[in-house]
Amino acid sequence: MTTKRKIHTGKPSWRPRTTLAVMFVAAFSFSLGASMADGATAEKKGVKVSIVEFQFTPAEITIAPGESVTWTNNDGAPHGLEYHDGSSGKDLLFPGASYSRRFDKPGTYDYNCSIHPYMTGRVVVRAQ
Repeated sequence: MTTKRKIHTGKPSWRPRTTLAVMFVAAFSFSLGASMADGATAEKKGVKVSIVEFQFTPAEITIAPGESVTWTNNDGAPHGLEYHDGSSGKDLLFPGASYSRRFDKPGTYDYNCSIHPYMTGRVVVRAQ
C-alpha cells in the first residue's frame, strides 16, 4: 500500500483572507479610537456613561446646557443613581437597563450609586 503525499506549492489559501481580516480590524480600531478621543465632551446628541466593574466610566463628563446624559448598567449587579443636588434619580437600574437625565443649567452635578455609595461620578455643565 502506497501513501501519496500532497505537495504544496505557492502561498497558503488562507493568507489573503487573513490579511483582509487584519486590515479590517486595524481600520475598525482606528475609527473607534478616533471616535472615542473626544469621549469626555458631549456632542449635541448627549453623552453616555457606562456602569461597569462597579465604576462610572467616564467618571467625569463635560456637556453643554440642554444636553442629556444616559447611564447604562453594563455590570452584572444592579445599581442606582443618586444626585447630590436633590434631583430625583433612579433607585434601581438592573443590568442592561439605561436611564437618562437632561441638564439645563450650568453647574457641577455630583452623583453616586444609591446602592454602592463609594461609586461616584460628576457631570459638569458649561455654558458656551
